[in-house]
Amino acid sequence: MNEAARPESSRTVLIALLVVCLIAVAAVLFLVLRPEPTPPETVVEVVEAATPAEAALNVAQVVDTLANPEATAEEGSRYKVLIVDEAREGASGIARIGGLVTFVPDTRRGDLVIVEVSRLKRSTADARLVERLASGQPIPGREASDRPSRLPRREETPASLMVGQEFRGTVEDLGREGDGIVKVDGKVVFVKGAAMGEHVVFRVTEDAGRFARGEVVSKSETPFATAPSATPIAKPASDDHGDIPVAVGDELDVEVVEGDRRNPSVDGVARIDRFVVFVPGTQPGDRARIRITDVRSRAAQAEVIERLPATP
Repeated sequence: MNEAARPESSRTVLIALLVVCLIAVAAVLFLVLRPEPTPPETVVEVVEAATPAEAALNVAQVVDTLANPEATAEEGSRYKVLIVDEAREGASGIARIGGLVTFVPDTRRGDLVIVEVSRLKRSTADARLVERLASGQPIPGREASDRPSRLPRREETPASLMVGQEFRGTVEDLGREGDGIVKVDGKVVFVKGAAMGEHVVFRVTEDAGRFARGEVVSKSETPFATAPSATPIAKPASDDHGDIPVAVGDELDVEVVEGDRRNPSVDGVARIDRFVVFVPGTQPGDRARIRITDVRSRAAQAEVIERLPATP
């Protein structure tokens, strides 16, 4: 009878051990898989950042050309400018940004405006009107006149006045390329086709600042009157363009009649009432609609607006 009770007792012990094991496994799984306790909520006060100042965004900064005359024109930039003149046709006003002639439609002389540069060219710029600040403003350095308004020309220096003038003098030396050297008021002029010691009448064709270039008009066998440098030759009054036939902003249809001596393979020359107009990017025989961009005493500079069909 004791032997019969022993197996029953062993079975009970095994069942008890199994139950204990299951409880232990369940406890381990509970500890491993239980969710993390949620921390208590903390109320945080949200403070909105201050709205940045418009100036910090700087999406439309305006450069004041009246306070900064040397400002550089850039496409897409805005400028405060004074309209100092008008194109003769009245289609646009004319301002200067850093010395660059700038055409602004729908403006008049004396307008103080904010403009945005829309296109840059080699010697001019186009701009659109953004805001008109004032009208009837005085033009600095401009005296009242009943004559048609013109853009104030840059102060002409002797350098700009030399081009086209004729001088007489004696060749004192030779340049590296064999051109004769004649001095005009101490300034070296390289005269193509002139030899050492020759007495020549020459015309200045280019002024590079520190020196100039010229071409021989005639030669003399006898020396000219002794002088420290070459002397200018007075021209007949009929050759003096007392009334310049063009103004900055004028748009004209012209035909190129010759190449620019300084760069004949690239630039051309047109004439308006015998007044010289340099037209970049053209050749003799070309016809084009041009716009005058700069006017000097003896010549003007232009840009091509539209190329026209050649004359039959």
